[in-house]
Amino acid sequence: MFNFNEFIKQIASKSLFGTLLYAKTRAVYEKFMMHRFTDHAYIKHTYKKRFGHPINLKNPQTYTEKLQWLKLFYRNDSMPIVTDKYEVHNYLTNLGYEHLLNDVIGVYTNADDIDFDILPKSFVAKATHGCSSNLICKDKNELDWSKWQNIMNSWLKLNVYALGREWNYKDIKPRIIIEKLIEHQPLIDYKFMCFNGEPKYIQINNDLDGVHYVDFYDIDWNRVDFTYNKFKKSNHVLPIPPQFEEMKRLATKLSAPFPYVRVDFYNPPGKILFGELTFFPGSGLLPLIPVKNNYDLLLGSQLKLPKANHNLLLLNK
Repeated sequence: MFNFNEFIKQIASKSLFGTLLYAKTRAVYEKFMMHRFTDHAYIKHTYKKRFGHPINLKNPQTYTEKLQWLKLFYRNDSMPIVTDKYEVHNYLTNLGYEHLLNDVIGVYTNADDIDFDILPKSFVAKATHGCSSNLICKDKNELDWSKWQNIMNSWLKLNVYALGREWNYKDIKPRIIIEKLIEHQPLIDYKFMCFNGEPKYIQINNDLDGVHYVDFYDIDWNRVDFTYNKFKKSNHVLPIPPQFEEMKRLATKLSAPFPYVRVDFYNPPGKILFGELTFFPGSGLLPLIPVKNNYDLLLGSQLKLPKANHNLLLLNK
């Protein structure tokens, strides 16, 4: 079946022009999808398309079903705040975790306002209101800055909510945040999957020999067999990071207010740096493989859903 979003992603990978075209085309597509489907209809339609069977929202059992249930029937006022890649800095500072934060160079509502001359040689730019809208710059002298300004301004027209119905993104103010580049290599991303305030598994994103791998470990650092269907598993076992126990403690603290959240950290030498809080990884629409082992059901059994506090009339239909 033709997948429009994947098609324009392929175009984007070819050039800076493709990257800009992807963002502009996606913005139009997002508006179309928001008007075409209600949240309930979109989730039912997309879930069946991805998994090959209808979603069970009356009595959800699997991990992916429960994440869709949370989108429709649960609201927590803190979720949009900590989803915002700038506002989460204030949130963590107020909790006493300022030491976990990467250095912010600037925040902008228009990429044309960024003074390129005062930027450091290396930096990271990303949209505060979305995902996969990033510029990792290792040497600004190699950038075509005017084209990247156009690309970043096109990010400001995107709304991640439309293509996954992650409600926490819907009303975030679009901005560009520029942060210090974490220079350490390899820079491994440790993503703690937390169920009802308890870390259970760690998703490890790691690049090796030019290949991006996504592996999973249990909380005792035993490699487990599953991954998402769009990623590759590696053939090696990573050593436990030096500050693993402290990252686990922090993940427990930061996840406590939420039924489910993924808490991401980096662990360059001698330091823990916060990555982000993610409530619906892959919009909760990525099948786990191998399918025959039903890891979706295993993870779903770890998550106790809260009492519904939104869309109650829809819930009772």
